[in-house]
Amino acid sequence: MKVILVSGGTSVLGAAICRHYIERGDRVLCAYHTNARGARHLADELGQDLVPVSLDVQSADSIEQAVTGIEHLDVLVNNSGIFSEAAIEDLTLSQWRRIFSVNVEGMFALSQACRALLRAASGAIVNIASINALHPGFGKTVHYDASKGAVVAFTQSLAAELAPEIRVNAVAPGLLSAPHLDTHHPLRRLYEERALLGTLVDPAEVAKAVAFVGECRAMTGQTVVVDGGYLAG
Repeated sequence: MKVILVSGGTSVLGAAICRHYIERGDRVLCAYHTNARGARHLADELGQDLVPVSLDVQSADSIEQAVTGIEHLDVLVNNSGIFSEAAIEDLTLSQWRRIFSVNVEGMFALSQACRALLRAASGAIVNIASINALHPGFGKTVHYDASKGAVVAFTQSLAAELAPEIRVNAVAPGLLSAPHLDTHHPLRRLYEERALLGTLVDPAEVAKAVAFVGECRAMTGQTVVVDGGYLAG
């Protein structure tokens, strides 16, 4: 049984990642910031091997408190992230800084804090990027796209620094299927028309990719795209 820490564990993707690892027989530390109820519901659904952990990636004290309680760690999944839209003429510096604070700085801080645990286990880090890092230009997302581009660069640089003891890879999902994207949503139609597989991305399929790169000992410094063929469309 491996021990996996998933930040942002109660989001649509985070829950799918937690569920996949639990189904494999692993122990999952499901980190949440504000959604304690969601973490409890996941624990009720998935059983005692899913442990809710309060963690704010923007707080050094919160990170230290959470990591201090971990005795062993095989994989860190940096899934915490936020998204917002703003045209460049309306985008404020505070909006830019908030996106980077969570999506990049939080990822750095948690990776740094877990370094010793992962080195002791010859473990792995999996960072959640986005196809927006590789195909920017969806519109009104310059700050988000830039933050995810930074995640890709961070992944490559950290992999070089921590090798060979710790492997570091990223997974870049496309547009995830989610309740708010019903069949009539314009963004859904646009995505499905271009994606070679003609559908949005199932979070469960992204979770499979996360688990794969987390355990493949021949991979580091890579970004794996899971987009249903959108970039190739």
